[in-house]
Amino acid sequence: MKDIKERLFSVIPTASLHMIEFLKILNIRIVKEGIDSAAVTCKDRPELLLNEDFINEFCKSDEHLFMLVMHELYHVILGHTKLFKRHTMIDNVAFDAIINAMLCRMFPEEEYVSFFKEINPDNSFPGCILRPVGKNTDIKYYQILKNLYFSNTGTYYEVYECICNELKNEKNFSFLLLGNHSDNDDCNNPLINKMLDDVISKWPREMIIKGRDLGGALETKEIKFEKTKRKERIKMIKLLKKAGLNIGCNLTNKRNISLNEVSVETVIPDYRDRMILSKTMIYNNPVLYNSKTFVNELKSESKTKTFVYLDVSGSVNEAIKEMMPLLLKPYKNNECSLFVFSTVVCPVTYKDLKFGRYESTGGTDINCIFDHYFSLPKNKQVKKILILTDGYTGKVRNDYEYRIKKNNIKVYCGLFGKYNKKDLENITTDFEEFD
Repeated sequence: MKDIKERLFSVIPTASLHMIEFLKILNIRIVKEGIDSAAVTCKDRPELLLNEDFINEFCKSDEHLFMLVMHELYHVILGHTKLFKRHTMIDNVAFDAIINAMLCRMFPEEEYVSFFKEINPDNSFPGCILRPVGKNTDIKYYQILKNLYFSNTGTYYEVYECICNELKNEKNFSFLLLGNHSDNDDCNNPLINKMLDDVISKWPREMIIKGRDLGGALETKEIKFEKTKRKERIKMIKLLKKAGLNIGCNLTNKRNISLNEVSVETVIPDYRDRMILSKTMIYNNPVLYNSKTFVNELKSESKTKTFVYLDVSGSVNEAIKEMMPLLLKPYKNNECSLFVFSTVVCPVTYKDLKFGRYESTGGTDINCIFDHYFSLPKNKQVKKILILTDGYTGKVRNDYEYRIKKNNIKVYCGLFGKYNKKDLENITTDFEEFD
């Protein structure tokens, strides 16, 4: 066991030194059966189980051993054993494809990436999507592999759909899955979850995975604000004004004065009335004449002109520390309605916002915004929406895109963190980019 730990510690890159502390807590145990490659279990002390035959055959280098351990830990970090009560073979292949791509982007050196290349063939499916593109990879898989390994936008659903299309008429395949895919409640143990959260929170920002994640159960999060730069505050005010917010005006008390034309009766003839001559001839000097005048009327404006949706998914954990404070003042002045979104939309009170509290599943899905918006009564739907996100949200559904354009809804987008524009280009009127 000491030898295995020393091998792992010696190969961990500088950027992930905090993983050493995590591995010191784990009890590492070699087994000969029951586990095909590796698994994390949670007892009084969590255990990392490694299959001896697998280590001897596929993990002769320290880098390959490290990738195996990281692969298993990411099954727990991403909550894959909580997504479905029963995992199918398709689910497990999709899980592994997502994790393998993440690890290859984090550790792109050949000595790490070669682990997945050696255990998965590039000339057969589904092995070819469990590794980077090879010389014999069928061209029809290039797009899904490009999304996974290069654009950072590949999602579980895209991989799942690809696998379903290929496997619908086939039953037997020969390929190798890593990690533990059994049906158990190990990852629900609060001890292992807290340990992993502590480790990930200490990772440098470069180690935070970009892209989308399915998320898990809705949880209450709390962050500490960081000081925002003056130019970022100016950008936010500019964006809020574009999106229709009356900055500095409390809309609950705002009134609009307008001139309205009204009909009146008067003793003074109004020679703009074309009927006056005929009336005079018929009635011989009428006592009252019809006339029109303009009067000032006060009209209350709607309480909220703009909905603001703030991304609180896992990929923006660090960036929202500077973004949230920019919304405090306009929200306090009732200049907007504020919601936070991950894979669901949640309202947030000013008190919670002030203390950095919000609810999130950790995942991201842009369509939850429009699920929320179009579920409102028509008289509550506004014409301007502001979305603040890193842009890794997935594409808007075709039916929602059609309704947005048909109803002439203006969507404005503020991009922050390590952002991406592609997912929201089809619906966005104007982008503002934050550092």
